[in-house]
Amino acid sequence: MWKIVALAFMPVAAVCFGALALPLAVIPGLREQFGLAASLYYGAAALSLLIALPISWLVARRMLTRRERRLLDANAGGAGMGAAARTRGSALSQG
Repeated sequence: MWKIVALAFMPVAAVCFGALALPLAVIPGLREQFGLAASLYYGAAALSLLIALPISWLVARRMLTRRERRLLDANAGGAGMGAAARTRGSALSQG
């Protein structure tokens, strides 16, 4: 799961940064105040990295197949491999 999250993180962060930087680019007063504009862009970059982590987790979860999601849910319940094997066995018996 973490590999898929890492794969989805950078594109999600880029989209978040674009969404945060676009309003800054349209503000006319920031052209004259370079120091303020630079700090706002740095803040937008840092905020986009923070926002991108949970969003990339949701994107990675969506990228998984149905079987992989069931296995992750069974293992997350704390039952270990027994529940995953039962889930896998019941999924195979259902077709």
